[in-house]
Amino acid sequence: MPDPVLDPTAVTLLGEPFELVPVIRDILRTRYFVAGSVFLVEGLDRVSVSSSGRWQAVRLLLGDGVLCIQALLPGNMHRFVETGDVSLGSYIRCESLDVRWKESDDGPMVYLVIEDLVTVGWNDSYRAIQQPVDLPVPMPTHQSSPNLFDASQDSDAAEEAFEAFEALAYPKTAKPEVQKDQPIALARDWHNPQTPLKLTTLRSIPHLPYAQNWSCNVLAIVASLSPVEASNLPPHRQRTARLTDPSTSKQVHLTVFLDPEEFSPEVGSAVLLVGVKNHRFDGGSLKKYASDRGRWWFQDPTDLGWCDVTGIKTWWAEMTA
Repeated sequence: MPDPVLDPTAVTLLGEPFELVPVIRDILRTRYFVAGSVFLVEGLDRVSVSSSGRWQAVRLLLGDGVLCIQALLPGNMHRFVETGDVSLGSYIRCESLDVRWKESDDGPMVYLVIEDLVTVGWNDSYRAIQQPVDLPVPMPTHQSSPNLFDASQDSDAAEEAFEAFEALAYPKTAKPEVQKDQPIALARDWHNPQTPLKLTTLRSIPHLPYAQNWSCNVLAIVASLSPVEASNLPPHRQRTARLTDPSTSKQVHLTVFLDPEEFSPEVGSAVLLVGVKNHRFDGGSLKKYASDRGRWWFQDPTDLGWCDVTGIKTWWAEMTA
């Protein structure tokens, strides 16, 4: 392996030395990644994974001083791009990532999926390309990203990033002055399925106006589904599911007491849940009580034009590929 190289314009962000060592050739040869390897972000762009553009992936071009390789940043790490911790010219130390190969018409293609990183510095030459000199320097990331999103430990900038995601995923109607175009918040007021519902992202479940029994509507992917089992609450039967969406890496727990035998969406399908109640359990969860009535869940509701079923299923396919 060549001697360690580092561009003289590199700036150490965390007050500790780091080296840029050519490792991509070894990754291509062995399909093995050495934890702690440092890369220079030489390219960064957002890629739409749905026709509507609501769901996006962040793609990085990483260099080691000799070669470059593309990498994907999972949804729970997009906040590092939003806050500027990861940007063109950043040096990132990857603690964990997957090396993936995919066959294409031009032969095998290799790319990385980053699971854990810390920003260790930046390169002034690259930063000068993308931003004016009067922009503030990104704040240092002193620890690796958590496996699960914890809003209580994130900065205000990260919160603003997730709010921007919610605005992107669930845009407000273009004509708020027209009553029929306004999203419906409560299930009891929803009489026409083609009228859009106000949707709540899974990340927002612990932060609703009330910590318990606040009614909300959710579009999510069913990550897992249990069999019907005994319960202490009427009707003394329940079924549980784990839900996921791009707003958080945490899978949210859903407990169904209302006709649990009839709640049978396929794992991997998109479900629209209407009038589910939030709960404190598991740091923020959802419940559907037996006292509720009426149709309340819709599997892959592609007939509802305001529901981006294709977008969220494409995102899930990318995450599980």
